Amino acid sequence: MLKDDKINYLNIGLMLVTMVLAYYFPFETFLLAYAFLGPLHYLTEISWLHDRQYFTKGKYDFIPLLLIGIALSYAAFAKDAGFDMEFYNTFVELGLFDKLLVLALFSSLLFAFVKNLPVKIFSILFLFIFISGWFSEDNKEMNQSSTTVFALTSLLPTLIHVYVFTGLFMLFGALKSRSKTGLMSVGAFIILPIILIFVVPVKPKTNYISSYGKEAYYAGGDGFFYTNVSIMDHFKLTKDPYLTNKQYLDSIVNKKSANNQFPAAEKIRITDSLKNKLNENFIVPNPDNEYYMKPIPMKMAIPINTKDYYWSSVFFSTFGIMLMRFIAFAYMYHYLNWFSKTEVIRWHKVPKIRFAAVLIIWLAACGLYAYNYALGLSFLFFLSFTHVLLEFPLNMVSIIGIGKETMSIAKNGFKKSPEVAKK
Repeated sequence: MLKDDKINYLNIGLMLVTMVLAYYFPFETFLLAYAFLGPLHYLTEISWLHDRQYFTKGKYDFIPLLLIGIALSYAAFAKDAGFDMEFYNTFVELGLFDKLLVLALFSSLLFAFVKNLPVKIFSILFLFIFISGWFSEDNKEMNQSSTTVFALTSLLPTLIHVYVFTGLFMLFGALKSRSKTGLMSVGAFIILPIILIFVVPVKPKTNYISSYGKEAYYAGGDGFFYTNVSIMDHFKLTKDPYLTNKQYLDSIVNKKSANNQFPAAEKIRITDSLKNKLNENFIVPNPDNEYYMKPIPMKMAIPINTKDYYWSSVFFSTFGIMLMRFIAFAYMYHYLNWFSKTEVIRWHKVPKIRFAAVLIIWLAACGLYAYNYALGLSFLFFLSFTHVLLEFPLNMVSIIGIGKETMSIAKNGFKKSPEVAKK
């Protein structure tokens, strides 16, 4: 059996193990993988990319991506640590989190395939102007409902990075080497999560999650909790409860009355009209309201604590568990896939001093996560986010490579090209 075939069968086995872990312990599987495998992955992949010039045409093309990573990380750390909030607020007001992330993605096409420096500089300036217009305040409402924008800003550094780009990298390798077992592993990579999410039953009432799992996933509001919330909200995977008449009276009428914003006589009139149907949905009587003569979603009317509001949806709902199974599978296998290909990628063949530095930083990162998960997330944000940015040129090379290899297979059949065969 060829070495590549052994690795591909090993990876299918790792997918099956990951599938089992994601089924029984979705939150804990993700948390442990992210904390203890994640930092080692960031460090070794950045080292590997550095030795290959980040798959760019120019020696210093990686610097813009690195600078974007530094800027985004500084803004995020400023918020977490509560210092230089003016910088963070300016970043948010200008929408730079989204703009710079999308700029890094589109610019990586230039870095991967264009040698001419003036062309790259001019094109990046043009891209930034285009992206600034696309993400301008005038388009804010349209962008909020756009799945494309949501994918580019929220899913790109998370699920697209760990699942889609991993799958594309695997597919490119299988096509380039004309490996049937490689294609089998790609097929398993697609099919097993589908089985895990849609075929294996979900029982929310008996779903296991430890107290540590819930608190670490929330991490004081700085964890991954709101990533799940944003995905479930955008794709409407939650059943949004409607405001009842009792909640309307308690949270709006009584509050306004206490602040002398609601006339007492009007309050009595409203109370009398609703007192016999307190548990029914509140129907909006205002003809100028978009919900006129319709029940209004609770979160649109009450300034609720979003943690409590979404807690059960994230941890104990059917959709919440299905989503978490996929997240756990995607992240755990993303790391295992990287470490399983030691002899193929040879990421471990680095100078001893650098390898020692990697181990020291990794152990320190594990210690931070073990001490306080939120603290680990804050201090490791730079590495976790920047390695995503630095990988973009490789992602572009993989996508274009898949197209080229597919055309070659269509033309010559499923056999290695003379160049590949020689290697």
